[in-house]
Amino acid sequence: MSENLSNIIEESARGGFFLFIGYFMSLVILALGSMIVGRLLGPEGFGIFSLAFVVPTLILGFLDPGVGAALTRYTAKYRTEKKLDFAKSILRTGLLYKVTVSTIATISCIIFSDNFATILLNRPELGNIVKIASIIIFFQTIFNYLGEAFSGLDRMEGNALILNIEAVAKTFLSPILIVLGLGVIGAVIGHIASYAVAVVVGIIFFIKVYNMMGNPAENSFLDNIKMMISYGFPLYAANFLNTISSQFQILVLAYFASNSEIGNFYVAARLLALVGVLAYPFSALFPAFSKVKIGSKELQTLFKLSTKYTSLAIVPATVLVMALSKDVVYAFYGRSYTLAPEYLTLYVLTNLYAGFGAIIFGHMFNGLGYTRVSFYSTLVNFITFIPLVYILTSKYSVLGTLYAIIISQTLSLAYNIWASKKVLNLKFETISSAKIYLISFIAVIPLILFSNILYFPYWIINLIVRGTTYFIIYLTLLPLSKTITEYDLENIETLVKRHRLFKTIMGPIIKYERILAKIY
Repeated sequence: MSENLSNIIEESARGGFFLFIGYFMSLVILALGSMIVGRLLGPEGFGIFSLAFVVPTLILGFLDPGVGAALTRYTAKYRTEKKLDFAKSILRTGLLYKVTVSTIATISCIIFSDNFATILLNRPELGNIVKIASIIIFFQTIFNYLGEAFSGLDRMEGNALILNIEAVAKTFLSPILIVLGLGVIGAVIGHIASYAVAVVVGIIFFIKVYNMMGNPAENSFLDNIKMMISYGFPLYAANFLNTISSQFQILVLAYFASNSEIGNFYVAARLLALVGVLAYPFSALFPAFSKVKIGSKELQTLFKLSTKYTSLAIVPATVLVMALSKDVVYAFYGRSYTLAPEYLTLYVLTNLYAGFGAIIFGHMFNGLGYTRVSFYSTLVNFITFIPLVYILTSKYSVLGTLYAIIISQTLSLAYNIWASKKVLNLKFETISSAKIYLISFIAVIPLILFSNILYFPYWIINLIVRGTTYFIIYLTLLPLSKTITEYDLENIETLVKRHRLFKTIMGPIIKYERILAKIY
């Protein structure tokens, strides 16, 4: 590994570790809060709570014509080039834009909330709830801006901060407001207030970092926006299609599924974050790919290592969640969500695509400036998903929606694989990926064969014991099969050595892997 690439990866690793810590802690806190809210509201109430934010989320998808992605890229780029004045100018432009459009959108959504509830949700009785939920548009837009700015500045601790502030506030406020008698409306207000608190704290931290950058360049607002949209518009188009797809799927469910079924679906969606927490730190690779040259050996190496290390974490976690879906659902949300285990097993399936680079493609193409490739990938997904989700959901309800997700994402992955070879001439390490898949599935066999022995009366104990057993087997098989080598262990050790927490956690695992690698 070259010295330049090593520095890039170490810097990204620093950001990735902060993201992991922040996102993992926030996920644990949110899981607790979501579990309490889910139990207090029940499947039907939880379904209504989820539907309340469909319209605001749909509107949010219209607001950013690529400004957010451009903000991260150009801030990272100018910092690398020591042009802090240009980076500061980009940050200022992005904030002004986002405050303006989010304010207009929030007011518009409040005014037309009754119409949206009737026409889009097929539930006119939710008009007042949608009106309250509309306020999230402003606060979530600023929340997203702060995350994009911190990423471009390589200040991932800022991301960790706002993620955890939002999680703590939501977990504290929503249940209290529900218990006080506000029900679903209380859950909605708590959700909005959590973003407001996080935004206030995040802005205070952001101002301190922003003021350290000196004076901004005298670039005009229009010049900056033109440049940012030129880069980011394909990403906006892709994000717009993603937003349309995700919200269209909920609108279709609103017509063909009951509130209870939708509640079970959203429980599965929230539990999907158990695997998503492992993928989240890899968003730090976006600025990393911005720092390598197209066609270089560094790009090939960065892609291979990113894909392999992503797969090492995400593939086994996905297999485990699929095998223990009932334990996961019942441990967190209770037995009333009887449909959620099947939904979760199907929903998490596409995370297995990590071994083919699915987690990496977006960060790589966007970081290198190939935003049109990202758009075409999303377009493939969109034109496949839209007709399928309507046809399959009308016949199979929520299961039909999940079938449509799996099919469309499979075709999108196929396009990304083709584009990575055609455009960037990248090569895949198929042997490593195949070994990771094989070991992940072999490790789950004992859990199935000895399910009666590894059974305990409490779901949470089942989850802990079976999960621990699985990962012990998995970690044992990795070096014995030569899936992970001394080279990989050295890379991982280098990445964690500057971070005491991760060094403490990973140290014994690395030592265990080395012992087994020497034995065989």
